[in-house]
Parts: sequence; C-alpha cells; structure tokens
Amino acid sequence: MKLSTTLNLFILDSDKGMRPYYDEIRNYKELGFDSLDFILCNALGKDSPLRRDDWEDFGKRIAEFSEMVGIEYHQSHLPYYNFAYQGRNPDKDELIRRSVIMAGIVGAKWTVTHPATNYDLPSPADSFRTNYDYFAPYVELAEKNGVGVCFENMADFREPPFKPWYCAKVEELIALADSYGTPFSKICWDFGHANLVYSDQVPCLRAVGSRLKTVHVHDNWGQDDNHLPVFFGNVKWEPIMKTLTGIGYDGVFSFEVKRIPWTLPLEMRNAQWKYVKTSGDYLLTLA
Repeated sequence: MKLSTTLNLFILDSDKGMRPYYDEIRNYKELGFDSLDFILCNALGKDSPLRRDDWEDFGKRIAEFSEMVGIEYHQSHLPYYNFAYQGRNPDKDELIRRSVIMAGIVGAKWTVTHPATNYDLPSPADSFRTNYDYFAPYVELAEKNGVGVCFENMADFREPPFKPWYCAKVEELIALADSYGTPFSKICWDFGHANLVYSDQVPCLRAVGSRLKTVHVHDNWGQDDNHLPVFFGNVKWEPIMKTLTGIGYDGVFSFEVKRIPWTLPLEMRNAQWKYVKTSGDYLLTLA
C-alpha cells in the first residue's frame, strides 16, 4: 500500500471566501506523500472554479503541475448532498457531473460518493431504489471517463433522535455497489464512520473483500465523526491492517483527517502532516 492524504481543492474559510489549496501540492510531496486524494466536496460553493467556463482547463493545469511535481491521484471525492431527503437539485447535480469528469482529467482511478437517506422513508428498499436511480448516470459517466465510483459506508450522523442512515450497514453498502453489475462500481471504507457503527470492523472488511478499492483513514472515540489522526481515538488499527492484507487490498492508504487552519504558520501545519506520515508508515508495518 502507498500512503496518501487529502487535498481539499476548495475550502470555505471563516470569511466565506473560497481558498484554493492546490498550491500545497508541492509541500505534500516534500513531506513524503506521492499520492493525494483529490477532494471536491466543497465544489458546490458559489465561488467554485467548477462553475467557471474554463473549469476543464483548471483541472488540466492541476494535472500538469501535479505530474511535474511527482504527485498522482488514486482517488477523488465527489461533492454530495442528501438528495433523497432534500429533493434533487439540478445546480448541484451539474457540479457533481463536472466533478466526475474532473476526476478523470487529473487521472484518478476512483471517485467516492455518499449514499443518501430519506429520513421520512428510511426503509432499505426505498433507499436502495432512490440511490440506484440517482447514481446510475454518474456510474455510466465515470466509466466513460475511465474512473470508477466507490460508495462510502455511512453512519448515523443526525442529532437525536437518531435514525438509520442508508449504507451504515455493510450489507446495504455491498448491495448498492453490486447492483450496477460493473467493475466500475465498488466500495470505499471509512474507518471513522465504521467506528460509530461497529465495535469490530474486521468482519465488515472481510465481507467487502475485493470490492474495496479506496479507504478513508481517521480516528474517533465512537461517538462523533471527529476525523482525528490515527491513535487519537479508539479505532483498533492492528487487526484492521492485517485484514486489509488478508483480503488483498491493493489501493492506497489515504488519510482523511481534519484540515489544519490556514491561519497557522506552515511549519506548525506541517507538524501534523509529519505525524500523519509517520503514523501511516508505522501502520503499514502492521499490515
């Protein structure tokens, strides 16, 4: 496995401005990362470069610069919203469509998305059909662009009273990924999300098996989705690492920890990323 971490291209800062983080690509390389997760989660913002007429050129410039620096993108994260509960939004859907194409432009092999849940109709059958119909054109578009779609395991994120989120259960996640009948529809396993649902993730990983193509690595204490660095929570990493080897996982080991405030000096921000890199190197020795 190769280590990776997130590069969130479009960050909404406290002043509500959109700050591009792509200027840190070279810095990540110098910290020892050869692969980055091309995060587009905030690309729905009003100042998003994906809204511009030259959005494809924007992606090409990032791809060219990354190749020059020596950075590759194994995976990308699509923007998302709860279309099952909020209703479909054509503006957001167009930006998600562009994000799929953008993933192909930068050379990502996989892109990750969140299944949605209608809290008023939480039955698995209803949720499956809603998600299947919504994502079908994106899976087809991704395949045309040489990119696969990975569905990510969810957790029960809402405030009390908690209601089930579709694909928090591994069986639902597998059913959705398998439903398209294509090798371009697989699974992303988020260890932090899983820690909110399962006390032991090993059986889940074994059930997912060869469907696993991407991972999100972060920690928590089993109560909130904190996105902490590893060993800052209670995720049981040693059996997880051995299981990844056992199921033949050959993707990247990609961190998804909370970003460090832009206001910190670069040296202080890099202190966390150096820890992330060192902890990742250690975890790979356990695999």
